Amino acid sequence: MAEKISDLSGAEREKRIAELKQRMQNAAKRAQAQHKEGDQPAAAPRPKPAAEEAAPAVETPAAEPVSEATVVAEETAPAPKPKPARTEGKAAPAGNGAAPKPSPERKRPAPAAVPKVDAESQGPSQQEMNRREFLTYAWGGALGLLGLQAAVGSFLYMYPRFRAGEFGGKFFLGPESAMPDPSAAPLPDTNGKFWLVTTQEGEPRALYMVCTHLGCLYKWEASNGRFECPCHGSKFTRDGDYIEGPAPRSLDHFEISVEEGQVVVDTGRKNLGAPAGESPARVEPV
Repeated sequence: MAEKISDLSGAEREKRIAELKQRMQNAAKRAQAQHKEGDQPAAAPRPKPAAEEAAPAVETPAAEPVSEATVVAEETAPAPKPKPARTEGKAAPAGNGAAPKPSPERKRPAPAAVPKVDAESQGPSQQEMNRREFLTYAWGGALGLLGLQAAVGSFLYMYPRFRAGEFGGKFFLGPESAMPDPSAAPLPDTNGKFWLVTTQEGEPRALYMVCTHLGCLYKWEASNGRFECPCHGSKFTRDGDYIEGPAPRSLDHFEISVEEGQVVVDTGRKNLGAPAGESPARVEPV
């Protein structure tokens, strides 16, 4: 039995394929010549040797596709599948020259596509919403600012403003030289509701005329040299310090400042007296 083409080496296989091509070309030339002469019908092709019939069809190189098809057509008898042979680093064609079918691969399901948010498609509605929010916030801020201004204006309008020389306002007493001597008796000012005295340290002080106990008007007792409340008997020194009685603290006093060389008493700003327990003139009960 003739050797199979697939079992031949590279050079021998090419040589064998060339011989088959040459035989086919010669047969075609003879048939063409007989057809031209017209004397005799074209001679039937010679029967192929058994060795040629048994040889499997081989796949011709990609450079000559026509020759490969001719060789495959020439082979009639099916041949067993030859074992794959490695020639020049390439796998030999299998069986009748047909390429092996790849095994079907199991396709994995494609992941679910996540819908993409198109900013341009949703841009107008989103921008419209943003404009509405901006206008809402702008109107809210404007109304809030307007309300705040109205509240401040109302407060300033309703807040009492006192003129100089009336209680709650400022009283200008003159230069510092006009202040009473530390040994002089306190000077009452009924409009400003304070007693003007000069302390032993030489500082002027405006004592509020209202007792710190229950709001009675205390008086200056020259014979005792101190302030006494006729309501509940609370007593205070000339400087306003607590001595004894139910009063919880020393006398309150207004702030005194010097403006443009004049002593000014601000009856709108009152300072509370020190607690009775901290008074240096306090009389301890027996």
